[in-house]
Amino acid sequence: MIDFRYHLVSIVAVFLALAIGIVVGATALKPKVEDLLNRASQNELRKIDTQRATISSQQNQIYSDQQFAQVSAPLVLANLLTGEKVVLVTAPGASGPAISGITTALGLAGAKVTGQAELQPAFFDTSASTESSLDALAQTVAPPTVTPGDQTVANNLSAQVAGQQEAAEVIAPALVSTDGTDLPASQADPILSGFARQGYLQVSPSKGFSSSTLSEATLAVVVIPASLPTAGDSDLANQALLAVAEQLKLQGRGVVLAGSLFASGSGSGSAIDDLVNGNTGIQMSSVDNANTETGQIMVAQALAYLLAGHKPAAYGVYAGAVPSPAPTPSPTPSPTPTASVKHKSAA
Repeated sequence: MIDFRYHLVSIVAVFLALAIGIVVGATALKPKVEDLLNRASQNELRKIDTQRATISSQQNQIYSDQQFAQVSAPLVLANLLTGEKVVLVTAPGASGPAISGITTALGLAGAKVTGQAELQPAFFDTSASTESSLDALAQTVAPPTVTPGDQTVANNLSAQVAGQQEAAEVIAPALVSTDGTDLPASQADPILSGFARQGYLQVSPSKGFSSSTLSEATLAVVVIPASLPTAGDSDLANQALLAVAEQLKLQGRGVVLAGSLFASGSGSGSAIDDLVNGNTGIQMSSVDNANTETGQIMVAQALAYLLAGHKPAAYGVYAGAVPSPAPTPSPTPSPTPTASVKHKSAA
């Protein structure tokens, strides 16, 4: 008869055999496993080092390209926008360096920047009270030639930004015109000061222009936020900003939507993304890397392209396109130098 002690000894023997097998197996396999893991680790380290070297090289290339663009800008931009006035319209969160760089590039192109119209966060509120306030203010300060809400615009913007669209119809004529002829002060001042008093707009004229209002421009650059909206593609602030940009386009000679690349401000969900890939129905030029020297040059070139009659287009890194309206060489052929003939002297 098999008693309990026999079962206990059998169970202990089985576990002892398993333990011995594990110890022996681990001892035998350990060198091979360690060698395999070491080789895999060394391969990964080499890949990491290669990637780091590639990243460093690309960073150096980008820096070199931007330095070259900065040095070349005076030659590339010379006389592209001579005689034009440009106003900068900025959204909350727009990149300061981008604004400064764009201003510099426009100056190198021969344009005069009239100043900056900064749209305030309150302008982008789409609550019923704000929409009603914007509508009432637009009706109150509108010049005789503008009836807010009466314009027929071919866009697919949400009805939730109707107040911003009406405000844009009134603000745009106070900032731009096709010939740069200023709206009478009696009409322009109430518009800009009215929206400023209610916290929707802040106007900063450039040095040399009137301290109370902006001299009317012929062109506009609208600078979008440097970071993506939290609501992504459904963000109504994008549509409100596009409504402003569209009215500037209708009132002036051209407008460019400018964004920042490195902070992903021009990426998916941005106003530029909505313009290029959305269904807004708005046709407008854009530059997605205006926080770089290269992009700032492209902003000025894109405006020159519009003045030359080209259709609006998307430019920059995401778009993979570059406007090139730089002056072309003269077709007049250069004089051909006369070849000299040497005569051999008589022997």
